[in-house]
Amino acid sequence: MFWQISFWILAALIVLPFPFKVFEYISGKDKSPLIVKVEEVANAMFMALGLVAFHGFITGTVYLTPAFWKGWLFIAIAWSVLPIFWSPKLAYAAEVMGKNKMRMVAGVSCILYLPLLFAVYFYAF
Repeated sequence: MFWQISFWILAALIVLPFPFKVFEYISGKDKSPLIVKVEEVANAMFMALGLVAFHGFITGTVYLTPAFWKGWLFIAIAWSVLPIFWSPKLAYAAEVMGKNKMRMVAGVSCILYLPLLFAVYFYAF
């Protein structure tokens, strides 16, 4: 039950806002720099790919190969650690909402993504 709930929460957080975000980009309502937009889209698409493995883990369905998901997991972990050192999105968020609030939001999002990383680990290995 935990895995299904985690899957649907992450699916809602990753997939549902995406069309609205793209609309904001196209309409010009989102005033963030281009590099922030690129990071947001790349992150959403990459994590959405991880949802495929998460779904496979839950249902016992094989999608792609374990080697592919091991590679995805390696990149996902590196991608999660990289913002500690450099992230245009987090720098922009710190400007908009302040460093403390940005750190809190980043910490909560890291905790929310942990089930995805564990599910892909269990699925790949």
